[in-house]
Amino acid sequence: AIDVGDHIPSMVQADDVHGTGGLDLVVTTEKGEILTLESEVVQYHPLNVWNAGVTRTPGSNNAQAHGYSSTQGIFVHPIARQFRDILGIYVPITFEIFDRRPNIENEPNRRVYQVDIRAGMSAKRTIFSKTYASTGVYTERIQIPFGPGYYALSVRLRTTHGIVYEDTFHIGFNVNYMGGLWWIVCFPLIVATVPILMFRRKPNWEEDEDYGGRGTGILGRMPPP
Repeated sequence: AIDVGDHIPSMVQADDVHGTGGLDLVVTTEKGEILTLESEVVQYHPLNVWNAGVTRTPGSNNAQAHGYSSTQGIFVHPIARQFRDILGIYVPITFEIFDRRPNIENEPNRRVYQVDIRAGMSAKRTIFSKTYASTGVYTERIQIPFGPGYYALSVRLRTTHGIVYEDTFHIGFNVNYMGGLWWIVCFPLIVATVPILMFRRKPNWEEDEDYGGRGTGILGRMPPP
């Protein structure tokens, strides 16, 4: 037990708040203080996270029935969930669908996994939807049609029983797009300037009067007097 010196009115949340790879506890007190308790023992994993309040609230469709003890679910791999600013059109997302229910191999009608990716939590901001017939690791390239900005992407799995599993991560999408425009405008100019700077005209000694040239000029005849 840990005494934080005040009453804790809300549920304790668990996530990697400091980005150290360990699971941190987030505690709020009645005085409005927010405390984070770091742990070096429990390693971070998306299935260990508990950051969406009380589970199984009315109307949530068991949205947070997650964890290592869960028989099925979905989570985003570290290569995709790392916070970064993506410069381009498509965002690659690598996620894994797992299903450890008994005898699931012999029930193909239950191996239906509806995956949605949302830019936020609203169903109106669904940017990807696909149905899978098997578990495994998948990489999808999605496009965010809402313009540059910072987004919380929510990857959701709905089973044949209507249970929803969810994993959320944050990215930046074309936030520094001016850097890309700079390269688009300046790079062709740089490429065109290099051969011009490297070009050197070879001297023609026959046109140089100081070295006994004929002095006929570039037209091949004597200049007028």
